[in-house]
Amino acid sequence: MKQDLNSLAWKAFEEHDYGTAAKYWVRGYGLPDDETELEKVFQTVNELNEKSLHPDLCAILGLIALDHNEIFEYDREQALIKCIDWSIRGLEKDPQHYTCSRNAGSALYWLNDTKGALQYYLRSDAIYPSPVLQIRIFNIRHQGEAQPDFSELNISWSTHSAMEAYNAGVEINRILEAYPGMPSSEHQRLTHVKIQMYERAYQLYKSAVLTGDGDVLNNDPHTFAMCCNNLAREFNFQGDYHRAIEVTTEGMAYSSFMYILLNRMNGYVHAGMPAEAKADGIMLFDKYMEQMDIFTDMSVADSICTSCIELKQYDEAMEWADYGLEVYYQLDPTDPVMQHEDMTRCITNFFIQKSKTVTALGLEADPAGDSRQADQLLEAMPDNPSLMISRADSFVQEGQWEKAIECYEQAIHFGLQQNRERSVQVALYNKGYIQEVHLHDRAMAFDSFEQSIRHGNRDFWCFYWAVRCAYFLEENEKTICYGSEALSVLPEQENVTDDVIAEIYGHIGAAQIDRERYEDALTNLEKYLQLNPLPHTQNNLKITREYAGKKGGFFRNLLGI
Repeated sequence: MKQDLNSLAWKAFEEHDYGTAAKYWVRGYGLPDDETELEKVFQTVNELNEKSLHPDLCAILGLIALDHNEIFEYDREQALIKCIDWSIRGLEKDPQHYTCSRNAGSALYWLNDTKGALQYYLRSDAIYPSPVLQIRIFNIRHQGEAQPDFSELNISWSTHSAMEAYNAGVEINRILEAYPGMPSSEHQRLTHVKIQMYERAYQLYKSAVLTGDGDVLNNDPHTFAMCCNNLAREFNFQGDYHRAIEVTTEGMAYSSFMYILLNRMNGYVHAGMPAEAKADGIMLFDKYMEQMDIFTDMSVADSICTSCIELKQYDEAMEWADYGLEVYYQLDPTDPVMQHEDMTRCITNFFIQKSKTVTALGLEADPAGDSRQADQLLEAMPDNPSLMISRADSFVQEGQWEKAIECYEQAIHFGLQQNRERSVQVALYNKGYIQEVHLHDRAMAFDSFEQSIRHGNRDFWCFYWAVRCAYFLEENEKTICYGSEALSVLPEQENVTDDVIAEIYGHIGAAQIDRERYEDALTNLEKYLQLNPLPHTQNNLKITREYAGKKGGFFRNLLGI
């Protein structure tokens, strides 16, 4: 750790082994955090260097000037000039001194002399290839260009410094964020390089911090945790949630902070581990609430609420939904934060989650109150398809079917504009349900269910209603198709009763008879009769076998399906 490196550096310094002292203080980032002790390092090294100049001592002084100038000079610009002076004097003694050359380049860089910085950076990289310097060299050469040629950015993999690899990953991430319009092939390449740099740093840190068999210069537990955080973020983006959880947990054993805990919570959320996600969310509020901005606050509350619903802990879910809505209603409606997509997502979720908990707890619905809340939210977010669906649901509670359908149609419109496929699926399904069950317009209902399926809806009940409509509209092929789809997703759907499953088999069987597919029909009708064994069903199946070649309508009437 840093304290150990500082002790080793002092020991080497006292033995006049300035190269080893510089290795621990400079390359190992082992300078003490304590200001008094750091001032002692500076005074001792500076006094000795003034008596007998040494390039390693110049390197130590140069790093202090770059990172801790307040120790000897509050004027940042004067400290950088002094860093250049020390570095040049060190290079006069040893022209191949890597750190002096790099310190000179960095001081010139921060003084906005990029031409001078480039010369020293190129010199440093030639002595010892550095991925961080290679990125900085690329940035200097292409500064001011709207779209640099990113194929020129090639990174060395030879570094054995975990900090170098970690910082290279951070720098590449900044480039990716600064140039969102770069060619997709280069974006993919640099994203891959970024992850590789994080993984390289992770392995170097891990061997030093966890197993103790790596380079002592990489024994930095806090930066190891930061590296774990960044790597886990990439794993979450890739959908490798269990790997993200593993890596964040490793890092948190050495240094825990808000972002690494957020990353682990997100891993748990997407990995389908609600109990763990809830625990991390509550820990975030307990430890880091004062550090949270409004978006983090609302996002964590949303994750906890969602987890509670998945765990069927509806009372707690209601409390978190109310908390989120209470925070929202206290905000200034004119604040730009109200239009942020993260705020929109969370508020929409709270509104929907509260509705779910009311239903799950068997509480008496408040259509008027729900309508007022929905209207208030829609005033701030009029083009939000999820809120429009919620407004439609409140009209459904009041039995105002036509108004509900109008809201669902608006939700479909905005959902298509915003590529919100799930909102489109739900709105079309709900619209179809009203058309079938309440308005008895089967043809329109079938069209709505079909559209929902075409937009990616794989829910069992959507297939069920599509089968039912297709059957009564005598759309035989579609009855068979949607019936097969319903049965394929049946294992994923809870609480489907045998009579509903039997109905699907019956509809498929009858449609197959109409299409003269008798063997398939008999298989499905047998399953229908097994699940729905009414007194007359066995006799019906016997007659079905005898008259399998006759007109299909006969079997529809016979079986009563």
